[in-house]
Amino acid sequence: MNVTPKIGILATLLLVNANLFAQETPFKLGIRLGGGMSVNTGMDKILVPEDYYSNYSFKDKWQLTPTVSVFAQYHVDGSIIGLEGGFSYWQKASQLVYNDNKELNYKVTPRYNYIGVSALLKIYPWRKGFNISIGGRAGANLNGKGISYESNQEDSKFANYHFATIAETERLMKEKLTGQPDIAVGGGFGYEIGNQWALDLRYFHGLNSTIKTERNDYNWAEHSTHGQNIELSISYLFKL
Repeated sequence: MNVTPKIGILATLLLVNANLFAQETPFKLGIRLGGGMSVNTGMDKILVPEDYYSNYSFKDKWQLTPTVSVFAQYHVDGSIIGLEGGFSYWQKASQLVYNDNKELNYKVTPRYNYIGVSALLKIYPWRKGFNISIGGRAGANLNGKGISYESNQEDSKFANYHFATIAETERLMKEKLTGQPDIAVGGGFGYEIGNQWALDLRYFHGLNSTIKTERNDYNWAEHSTHGQNIELSISYLFKL
């Protein structure tokens, strides 16, 4: 019995299977850690909705924020298109600074925590390495009362104005200014280093208002506020 053809066929099958297993899998799991800057504009129109007085100023300041993600990525080696989706934790924060000609000043700092899902389309112009991502994310607010307040309103020079205490003002803000879920669109640039590491710089812009103003007796009015996040992150990818 001539076994040479059978041995040849078996060797061919083994070689094909070996090549298939040697190929890079298009699916990977990843862990991402990062941080960035966030701001939330429009809160000044909530606190002072009309021209009640003059000689004052507001300023929005960016705040540092963290982000953590667990995600899955699909990208066939040599393909222009890839996909990414996963679960993320992130923050949206800002600081509104008030000053006037009476030397009254205060700072309002909303800092909200979110957990949610993200989905992005990734484009690889050179089929590997550098990529452009476009997509969005949506998350639930974990601390809707996440506003802090500090001021010099208790100084003796303001005694005649009968301001509420700082603690009472903060309590009222937590009660009447409520953080909302986050729905944002965004994207950015990334670079995959070899098969396991990746760097990403991304920007997200909130579509819905970050803060809802509840009915109150303090002339605080409902006004749309939209958060912005810039995030720099590093990822480690696991082969499936």
